[in-house]
Amino acid sequence: MEYGYSRKDVIALMNDIITTACKFVTSSIGRKILVALTGACLLLFLVGHLAGNMTIYGGNPGAGEPSWIDAYATGLHTMPAWLLMAIRLGLLAILLVHVVLTLVLKYENVTARTHYQKEGTLKATLSSRTMVLTGVMIFCFLVFHLWQLTVNGDPHDCYNHIIAAFSNGWCSLFYIVAICCLFMHVRHGVQSILQTLGLATRKVRPLYNLVAVLFAIVVCGGFISIPLAVLTGILK
Repeated sequence: MEYGYSRKDVIALMNDIITTACKFVTSSIGRKILVALTGACLLLFLVGHLAGNMTIYGGNPGAGEPSWIDAYATGLHTMPAWLLMAIRLGLLAILLVHVVLTLVLKYENVTARTHYQKEGTLKATLSSRTMVLTGVMIFCFLVFHLWQLTVNGDPHDCYNHIIAAFSNGWCSLFYIVAICCLFMHVRHGVQSILQTLGLATRKVRPLYNLVAVLFAIVVCGGFISIPLAVLTGILK
């Protein structure tokens, strides 16, 4: 073979890589790092999704002008089918890895019975203690949200579809409650990511806690503003 490597050498190298990857995933530290990295990817997706949603405030449909969110939705659906499918499958894979490994870590923490872990549980914040519960709530909301606004939505008339959906008070209430759960999840998630990746030292931890809260407020406040704007008649 080229570069002086034999087929046996390549196979041995691949086996070493697979073995190392398996040891990394099966280790507690490796799982925590993967949860942090996949969580960071999901946070970046949230920011991008929020930016797209905020285009609902652009344009003036009431005056006959097209809404920016219709152009945004149409643009997404005019992407090459393979690219759109790759993005969706990639996000799904990241979400599944994040959820499964988070549940595994939670199970390990619950079954552990050391004094250190008991003290850690007592000092844990409400956000950290309810991560699994809020995560389940967010997942259920995600399924409903995709079914309501993506599967049954019209990308060429996205604005009116959103207005019609959030004109229903119960739908808006469910959305707002889910985003409140997302707030708790994101707040703790940002802190955990910074800590797991070694970015939150004891001296700067209060600053990162503030960054986590502000990030969660901006992101979740942006999402909640849409149903509130519909219910108050700002968007109609």
